[in-house]
Amino acid sequence: MISISGIDCCGKSTQIELLCEELKSKGRKCEVIWSRGGYTPGIQAVKRFFRKEKNISKEERIKFSEEVNGSPIKRRLLFIASLMDLWLYYTLVLRLKEIFGTTVICDRYIWDTYIDFKLKYPEYDFEHGFWWRLTLKTMVKPNPSIVMFIPAEESMRRSGLKDEPFPEPIDVRRKRIEMYDFLAGRNVWQWRIEATNTIDKVFDDIRKACI
Repeated sequence: MISISGIDCCGKSTQIELLCEELKSKGRKCEVIWSRGGYTPGIQAVKRFFRKEKNISKEERIKFSEEVNGSPIKRRLLFIASLMDLWLYYTLVLRLKEIFGTTVICDRYIWDTYIDFKLKYPEYDFEHGFWWRLTLKTMVKPNPSIVMFIPAEESMRRSGLKDEPFPEPIDVRRKRIEMYDFLAGRNVWQWRIEATNTIDKVFDDIRKACI
């Protein structure tokens, strides 16, 4: 399993697409998985159940999220459920895919979720809790694990080109980059790649990491 991490608009999707094409050209079965704590399949199913609507608008989903987060009890229950489903997905589902011969490429993985949770749920000391520690021990370990870096200003520029409907403010992007840099300093990823280079140069670096 291969994981590629980094902030929004750092080029993960482009590089993952190129990597998947190369793996398939060599006869390997490949599947790209986008994963993020709070958005794994199980917790998404729970959210749909409580919304009671399968095809509601983005505005209605935001309103539902605000209602849940406005209640301390609902917010905590949803967070715990997110941690449990993260364990299920990273430990069991991804492992089954590997057992059946699929090379899984994860667009974001555990440490992207760590940053998400630290920013979204600052009141919870989750990293010392049971479910987080269990997930770190039992999850599929990526090899290689890669993190891509670009400046916050470049991330905002690319976001504008994509015309994203709800772009993250630049100060939040800067905070994320600080957290990615801190974690990279603790060697939670095997490879750190400068993603402001050309697409071909970045892919060459990623290819070397995957050899």
